[in-house]
Amino acid sequence: MIEERIVRLRQFLHEHAADGIVILQPENLRYFSGFTGGEGALVLTGTSAELWTDSRYTEQAGVQSGAWYQVKNHKGSLAACIRTALIKQGAQCIVYEENHLTHYLYEQIAQNIECRFSGQNIARLRAVKEPYELMATRRASDIADKAFAELMTHIKPGVTEKELAARLESNMLLLGSEEKSFTTIVASGRRSAMPHGTASSKTLDSGDFVTFDFGAVWDGYHSDMTRTVVVGRASQEQKDFYHMILEGQQLGVSVIKAGLSCREADCIVRDYFAGRNVSQYFTHALGHGTGLEIHEQPVLSPRAEAVLCENMIVTVEPGLYIEGKYGVRIEDSVAVTADGCEILTKTPKDLMELL
Repeated sequence: MIEERIVRLRQFLHEHAADGIVILQPENLRYFSGFTGGEGALVLTGTSAELWTDSRYTEQAGVQSGAWYQVKNHKGSLAACIRTALIKQGAQCIVYEENHLTHYLYEQIAQNIECRFSGQNIARLRAVKEPYELMATRRASDIADKAFAELMTHIKPGVTEKELAARLESNMLLLGSEEKSFTTIVASGRRSAMPHGTASSKTLDSGDFVTFDFGAVWDGYHSDMTRTVVVGRASQEQKDFYHMILEGQQLGVSVIKAGLSCREADCIVRDYFAGRNVSQYFTHALGHGTGLEIHEQPVLSPRAEAVLCENMIVTVEPGLYIEGKYGVRIEDSVAVTADGCEILTKTPKDLMELL
């Protein structure tokens, strides 16, 4: 698996007329070398593959990456070691992670090197998932589904958002999650109109919408799901509002397939809401990729340029948020197939009235 990824990385260098690459982002380090330590750098050219780390991780790096990389100890001088390795290989054009390399480290590496540096979004090479990555995301999604099911009896008037978030996160850990995918969102009542309303000390009241956005992690891979419920009986207005968003979300899931542009996926759902004169309340992109990070390529947005490919994993998460009143978001993670998609998050989406 790692060997095949190195081949693709070298093909990426060829496509960009480059002869060397420096990788520092932890998720990219893990993907291309297997190394999960807290500090390191990959320096790869057409003929060499080096993993630089320090004495805390050299043994671990040797076990995880030694079959594919020459593991070396930078002894506190990472930038100098990277620079020396590039000079030794005679690199003329170096690719680096445009969203990760700091300006300070860039200056240190580029010092006294007569070559061209090219910033690239290397993480996009991780967008199409391999069978193991799909399996790991299914496992993470299953953990999140079960954890949410166990939370149901605790969602009632008087309980705080923070207590529910703590129970949900504890459930996921006890079911095998390595950690939470991101800061768990629990937003009730008027706070449900906040798309990223992380849990507060607010207590739930009867009649509140409550939005839960959460995920588990299994072997590094993140799940992502949002469900919105009602505490007690929902009013007819709440039912109509919820069902409109559910229809939009189901429409989004139904159109996902290989070959569809990410922009078109977003546009289809956005047009659905525009036809109901509520598009002004849809204030974010339709979805995003997940993997070793909770937000990865591709992005389903009005400005997206990518096209969906088989075995990409994306979220479909439309939401409408009326400031000062309430909001609803419904989200599934799906794996793109040739003629549709596989829904990874199995928790039912019908409106749940928790009595």
